[in-house]
Amino acid sequence: MPTFRPTTARWPLIAALVRLVAGGLLLAAPALAASAQVGITITNAPPPTYEFGQTIAFDVAAESTATISSLVLFIQEPDGTQVQWTDVDFERGKQVATTATFDLAQYSLPPFAELTYWWAVEDVTGQRATSTPATFYYEDNRFAWQRVGSGTLKVHWYSGTADFGQAALEVAAGAMARINQDIRAPLPPHLDIYLYAQNEDAQAALQRVGRAWANGHADPELGVIVVVVPDDLRAEVTLQREIPHEMTHVLISKAAGAQLADVPTWLNEGLAVMNQGERDSQFPALLAAARDARSFLPLASLCGAFPTESNAALLAYAQSESVVRYLRGRFGSEGVYKLLNAYGRGAECDAGLQTSLGLTQAELETDWLREAVYAPETAGGWPALAPWLVLTGLVLLGPFLFFLLTARARPAPRPPKPA
Repeated sequence: MPTFRPTTARWPLIAALVRLVAGGLLLAAPALAASAQVGITITNAPPPTYEFGQTIAFDVAAESTATISSLVLFIQEPDGTQVQWTDVDFERGKQVATTATFDLAQYSLPPFAELTYWWAVEDVTGQRATSTPATFYYEDNRFAWQRVGSGTLKVHWYSGTADFGQAALEVAAGAMARINQDIRAPLPPHLDIYLYAQNEDAQAALQRVGRAWANGHADPELGVIVVVVPDDLRAEVTLQREIPHEMTHVLISKAAGAQLADVPTWLNEGLAVMNQGERDSQFPALLAAARDARSFLPLASLCGAFPTESNAALLAYAQSESVVRYLRGRFGSEGVYKLLNAYGRGAECDAGLQTSLGLTQAELETDWLREAVYAPETAGGWPALAPWLVLTGLVLLGPFLFFLLTARARPAPRPPKPA
């Protein structure tokens, strides 16, 4: 039987069909390859369970048409920071299920943050699948938090009465309005205030930011304030000190935005301390000692980080508060706003003062020393001596008055009788 060999010349229709089928197979090749990638299914990836500051555990289950060889967990923080945990222990197979537990002492998560997580699974053929990103709120679950809120403000506490929480909310609401008269920042969409009863309880929440020694911390990006305020006889005073201090930092951050790092530390901390309800009792003595010893810290040195040594750090806070109080008294609320606005536009430490208030940092320091530090000392000298001067005058005047009184009481001499 003769062999049938079609040619494109004699059989154009068949040739066209051959080309069409061949082209279709080529086009279909990527689709067929892509369909082979869907052999992995992640069947379970629930939110984690955790012991705050200690451990966190994630469950995952997956199946594939081939042996699963890799499980990787991803966690993303609100600022975009990503962590990959690749050392997940599991038994290989076409179906896997495991619990991955991680030590939070080695990598601490940001407290009171909404965190995003997902899994990446791969098998021995190179097929790969990822779970849909999900979120969980990393709150301090060592305590049963009570909550009260109003508008964008919410207060959380675990030790104390309902009146204690309500008092904190009222302090926060009043401080927000008062402080923002100077700063004029856009208000945060939400602000959560967590009240710890003692420093030991707060350490796990503050150690990540290196503030375990402090009484409070503000995270403007998260909209969270953490403060230590026991519900005791001084609770009202402590609330008035700690909440406005940290709230000032939040509002300054909102005002400066991406240029927050350009705001001098002396201004940032000085405003925060000035806005406290009660002035620190140590500050007058610290300032007096520095005045007598002529040992004030140069204002230029306080543009950046404060000293780490405790006495120098306290003086830095006291000095900054005094400078800012003087500055506000001289230039008013408008001056504070202009100054912050200059730094929010990226001005450097000295340039911000010049462009907004028309004086250099050295001039501000000289004026502050002359008018707020040494002038009160001179003016206060005579009033301080006044009681002693009065007493001295009375002592010296006493004999003279006694002489006058006795002279008036003595009978006048009689004239001599005529002979």
